[in-house]
Amino acid sequence: MRILLVQPTTYYPGKKALRSKRRWLLGLTLPYLAGLTPRHITVEMADDRLGPIPYERRYDLVGITATCATHERGFEIAREFRRRGIPVVMGGFHITLHPDEALEHCDAVVVGEAESVWEQVLADASRKRLQPRYQASEFHSLAGLPHPRLELVNFRKYRLKTIPTQTSRGCPYHCSFCEVPIVYGHTYRRRPIGEVLEEIKTLIRLTGIRKIYFVDDNLTGHREYAKELFRGLIPLNIRWSCLWTINTSRDEELLELAKKAGCYHVNIGIENVCAESIAAIAKVQNPVQEYGRLLRRLQERGLFYSLNFMFGLDGDTPALFEETLEFLEKIKAPMAFFNSVTPRRGTPLWEQLYREGRVHNPEAEKYLGMVCNFIPRHMTPEECEDGVWRCFQKFYSFSSICRRLLLPPNGYLVQGLPSNLYFHFVVNRRIDPVDFY
Repeated sequence: MRILLVQPTTYYPGKKALRSKRRWLLGLTLPYLAGLTPRHITVEMADDRLGPIPYERRYDLVGITATCATHERGFEIAREFRRRGIPVVMGGFHITLHPDEALEHCDAVVVGEAESVWEQVLADASRKRLQPRYQASEFHSLAGLPHPRLELVNFRKYRLKTIPTQTSRGCPYHCSFCEVPIVYGHTYRRRPIGEVLEEIKTLIRLTGIRKIYFVDDNLTGHREYAKELFRGLIPLNIRWSCLWTINTSRDEELLELAKKAGCYHVNIGIENVCAESIAAIAKVQNPVQEYGRLLRRLQERGLFYSLNFMFGLDGDTPALFEETLEFLEKIKAPMAFFNSVTPRRGTPLWEQLYREGRVHNPEAEKYLGMVCNFIPRHMTPEECEDGVWRCFQKFYSFSSICRRLLLPPNGYLVQGLPSNLYFHFVVNRRIDPVDFY
């Protein structure tokens, strides 16, 4: 049996598919699914961004993973394989949130996690008896997960040579805009730390790469678990990056351990500098009045960070865009990403906005964070979208880069300058920098 696993590229609304010779980072999904597949089955992987899809080859099954930004291209790929008589199964966040829509374009969908159903999918495909829908009856404990098959990856296609891995799934918080709690059933599960450490050591031996990217939605959601993990990472002599919440900085012992363990970059969903807006999305872990102090703790330890912002929340006015930029320059933030709020179907925020009759473009929830699909209280959707691009262009302007990193030179200069200059190039072409990851 031979299967193909596909990662579609991004389709912008009204624009062509995004192509590039290289990505910044390797994602975990395809090599992990390959690891979940029994070894007697031949597995191939195709990244649609980096090269052509091998439609001319014969496969017994094609598996396509899809996000909100890639699902339209994923449907297009699925239709072409089905036209050639090859069955297609789709999964991923977007498919889990929109399974019925996906079934109009493929033969089967995996809703939620794949571990408990993937073997059945493959068995049914081998007998040519795919069921329309596969969904596990319960969430996986995360014990005994297979290692991703990184030997199938051409690392020359990635600018940053990093190994993706995970220690947890879900998040202990329940922000009203976020689909993570919906997809993972409001659970926060953690892998046995010994298994995580053994996987990292095995993948280092396999690849020779000593940089790790933890794909967890919140690496420090359980502080004591995170501390034990960091203590275990110290002897491995690696460097790693992750996502965590800003209130992590309240625990200085955890920050010290992260630094000793090799942390070199943290991405933080700070979301907004307006306390009213933060309260409106139930982001209880974000103390707006403490932002400056908590971010200084990272800077004092030389921990590089990037911040995520979203605009259009109920407390946001047109003045917030400039207020956000002033805040970022004041703290000399090394990197930031900006978005319109894009609530997905099934989230509390979507349900609220839909009840209030403020969703003016339901289809836009499937797009990237550059499209405002609802009517904010204090601005128009167009004002919100324009403000997002204005933040990107001003933050990554040469004058802002100089003020934040060069005047005077700070500890973020070496790590931050290359990415800031690259993002200056892409945002002035109205391309979201996140797409290049």
